[in-house]
Amino acid sequence: MPTGMLETTREKIRLIDREIIELIEVRTNLAGEILSSKKEMGKPIIDEDQIQSVLDRASGLAVEKGLDVHSVHQIFEILIQMSIDKQNEYSGKSKY
Repeated sequence: MPTGMLETTREKIRLIDREIIELIEVRTNLAGEILSSKKEMGKPIIDEDQIQSVLDRASGLAVEKGLDVHSVHQIFEILIQMSIDKQNEYSGKSKY
């Protein structure tokens, strides 16, 4: 791969990385809405059934796209934990 092509490809990756971070921000910021709904419904912050549903959905999408299911599962476990952390922060139970 010529140097110019390598840099062009790396720039594409940088742009994708930025988009991923922006989407993580949007996803994590939805924690406030989720927390409000959970409070109204009397649900705890950690909802094991929903966690499993998200992980199953992510695994299914990984299979569809030909991605490594284990790696995608790990990514979504991190995203879920970020959401839980944010909900705890909004509820005043921050671990920080």
